[in-house]
This record gives sequence, C-alpha cells and structure tokens, in this order.
Amino acid sequence: MASHPPESDSTSGSRQRRPRIEWFEAVLAYRRWHTIAEASRRLGVSQDLLSERIRLLEEWFNHDLFERSQPHQRLTPRMTAQGERHLPYMQQIVAAFDDLLTTLAVPAPRGQIVVALPESLATGLLAGVRAAMHERGILPPGGWRFFTARSAVVRNEVIHKRAALGLLIERDPYTDRELAVEPIARSPMCLFTNPNHRFIQRGTPVAIDELRDEVIVLDKDQSTYRAIFEGLLRRANVPIQRRDAFSNIEAVKSSVQAGPGVAMLPYFALAQEVQAGELAIVHLAEEPIYVQILLAHHPDNRLDQPALREICNEFRRRALLLPQPVAEAARR
Repeated sequence: MASHPPESDSTSGSRQRRPRIEWFEAVLAYRRWHTIAEASRRLGVSQDLLSERIRLLEEWFNHDLFERSQPHQRLTPRMTAQGERHLPYMQQIVAAFDDLLTTLAVPAPRGQIVVALPESLATGLLAGVRAAMHERGILPPGGWRFFTARSAVVRNEVIHKRAALGLLIERDPYTDRELAVEPIARSPMCLFTNPNHRFIQRGTPVAIDELRDEVIVLDKDQSTYRAIFEGLLRRANVPIQRRDAFSNIEAVKSSVQAGPGVAMLPYFALAQEVQAGELAIVHLAEEPIYVQILLAHHPDNRLDQPALREICNEFRRRALLLPQPVAEAARR
C-alpha cells in the first residue's frame, strides 16, 4: 500500500485530487484562532505546513477563502464571501470525520458528563442535540446530566470543573481569559411586543426614546438579556416608569403577548412565536445588538472523550440551524 509523505501536503491541487481532511482543519483553525502561530500550535504542526494546507484548499476551490491585507497581500483571518458560503460545509466535513473517530473509539469507563447551559437554549438547541445523541446511541457510561442557569453561573461551574461543557450567551464580541470558548452562533437582540401594539401598526422604525411611556418587561436579575436591555435604555437616558420583572423568559413572552408591554430577547428565543404571529418584532432605528452562543470548557479539558467530543459537534451542527430574522429586520 502506498504511503503519504510524512510532513508535506504539496501535491497537485487540481479538482482531480480530492482534498484532505487536514486542509479543512487548517482553514477552520486559522479562522477560529486568528493567527497562523496559534492555529499551528493547536493542531500540532509547523506554521509552514499549516499555511501550505490553507493554500492547497484555496487552490482546490479555485478562489481565496480568506481576505488579503493591502498593499502586501498577506493572509488575514477574515473570510471572503466565497469562504463564508462554503464555511458550513467545511464545518460539517470536519464534524463528520470526528463522528467517525467517535464510532471507532472504545469508550473509557468514565463517569457522568455534566453540561450546563442557559434556560433559553434548553428548550431549543438542547432538545435536538439530546434527540440526536440518543438516536445514535452515543452515550457516556455514566450518562448525561444537564442543568440550566444564567451564563454567569454556567461559566463559574465550568471554571471550577463541575461541568465538563458549558454553553454561554454573551454580548458580541466576547473573550474569556479563564476558559476556552468557541462561538457557534450569533443572534440579534430584538425588541418585541404583541402584534396589535401601536409600534407594529405604524410600521416605521422606533427610536429608543419612544419607550418612555411603555411598560418594560424584564427577565430575572443578572440575566444577560436584561442587562443588555436596561443598558440600552440607560444609554438613551430613558427612565423606566413601569417595570414588570419575571423569573424566566417564557413568562416574559407570555406577559408581552397578553399586553401591555415591550421586552427584549435574542431572535432565536422568539422565532417560534414570531412566525406563529403571536409576537411581533419592533423595528428599531438604532443599530442592532448581537449576542453570541459559545461552547465553553476548561483549558485543562481537551474534550478528548468520544461522547463529549460528539456532543460538541452536535451543538455546532444544531447552531447552524438556529432561525435568523429576515434581512429587513436584521438590518434595522
């Protein structure tokens, strides 16, 4: 059986030759860690080899995947429009290869895997992930334990290694000095109310200042969503005259639907009710604020357990399917 050269990928980049999985891994690593040095360190290859793999995949696609700086034409981690178009497929290819490795691996006799996540992801993103894992029969010997909490609590559980994996929802952009975090989805924060509200009926963008006389419906204390909404009002010098606070986002949505009041949550948490016509998005004159969904784990935890690696891949896949608002609503 012929063997591949040990440390070189420099072969013909024509379409007759299928790309190698290492090329896709190199592209995704550079996009994630932003520098050739860090991406090569994470993958355990030389910087020259990683750069060569990116070049070979771009050659195979017959166009650049990353933008080049001006005037020196140096590689940047910003993807081109073509790169963004092909990104979900490249992610699926690498995830599918990880799935194959998972099925070949013999599960180590370890205990229960704990996954912590915010409530707003438990009823949507988590449901599909759990179903897929059970359908494939990929379960750790001790099973799973899932618990919900606000992002700050989730982060603390992961830092102290009481949870092997956590999902965070933080304002975009977000960095963390104590955890390894990977953004897997992005969603705009949306002001919403019931479909009969005057803001919806008039059909023109609303300024934040116009919320002075509204009932402001809020999530629980120290919620990321509540902090963003109150911060938006505070920066616009809008005093909250009438405030209703609830302990969970389902109660927030129900109260707004019944009226009166307006609230703010990320679109993925509202999509079902908006599409059903039970809630309506208020088009704001201000630029939208985005939140990120992030996979987080302790830097000491390399996610090498097959079942844990698989659940990460499933979260990535499901995150790509999260609903996004129509272009007009996202732009305003």
